[in-house]
Amino acid sequence: MKTITKTVILLSLLITSCNSQTKMDILNLKLPLADNLLINERYNIAEFNSVLETGYSIYRSYDPNLLIFDNEIIASNSFNNPNETTNYGLFYVKNDSKLLSLIKMTSFETEKTKLLHEILLKKFGKPNYYESISFASYSVWEDKLSGNIYLFEHNYGGEINNIPVEEGLLFIIDYNDEELLDKYTKANYSYYQKYLKRRKLDGREYSYEEFAKKENENGTSRYLKAISDPVNH
Repeated sequence: MKTITKTVILLSLLITSCNSQTKMDILNLKLPLADNLLINERYNIAEFNSVLETGYSIYRSYDPNLLIFDNEIIASNSFNNPNETTNYGLFYVKNDSKLLSLIKMTSFETEKTKLLHEILLKKFGKPNYYESISFASYSVWEDKLSGNIYLFEHNYGGEINNIPVEEGLLFIIDYNDEELLDKYTKANYSYYQKYLKRRKLDGREYSYEEFAKKENENGTSRYLKAISDPVNH
């Protein structure tokens, strides 16, 4: 009887261990990383051919075991039967190196979007850059430990089937992948892009606020006006 009990306990521990190994917390990842860490048989993930990115292969996943951020699942409940409003992640792999350089998380659900925003604030603190307009906010975090840069767009003015929703769009980019970083900071994060390029040319570290104040002294106020309160959405 004791032998059977021990066997059951060991099997339970083994199952728990296997299950835990299939879960991946994206906020613990340091980019770039080997593609087979995420793109393998443990996760429900498939090549995504709808997006063209020269030099990269892109994979999409709805898997709740993969779309985990700081121990919180951002996947939709409809992951088994996805549609155009199901939360998903995209994973960009450089073809020549087979390294994953960018992760994109898209949320179409208000509660999951708010949760993701709160997670980022809790994990990284006040953003390096924050701009808020009437229908959206744009945050940037640079994590010196991982070398990742995080771009988060929180939209407040969307609708799905005439129901108001808050949508989220998070890009996690390897800071050293200049091609992807340049591409995805061009539009909504163009002020921060200018700051990054200036900082690189100067060859020293300083904050976006310092950059904006300097530009303001030189007669360009728009960079300083972009800084908003990250608590007010």
